[in-house]
Amino acid sequence: MPGGSKFVATFSINDRHYTLGGLFASGVPHFSCRTARLKYNSLCQLTSTRLVEGTVGPHDLKLRLLNGPVIEGPLEAPYDPPCLEVIGCGIWFQS
Repeated sequence: MPGGSKFVATFSINDRHYTLGGLFASGVPHFSCRTARLKYNSLCQLTSTRLVEGTVGPHDLKLRLLNGPVIEGPLEAPYDPPCLEVIGCGIWFQS
């Protein structure tokens, strides 16, 4: 997941790619989490525009979509500032 005001997260599920692209409400220093995991209950949750909130740093990423799914994983490098609360929105795409 690249950092900045924009974010992108892509996951492969049942031979399809699900990508969440969006914007954080404020600028976020660059970060990367190449082994992020997506937890969800139903593929129906991976559609439409969704609100996102969570934390970045100091060693992990955790983003909660307000309809249930969670994206989490270790950061590629320690994050500075040590921990940042984020909020934003994203839209799911399938390919």
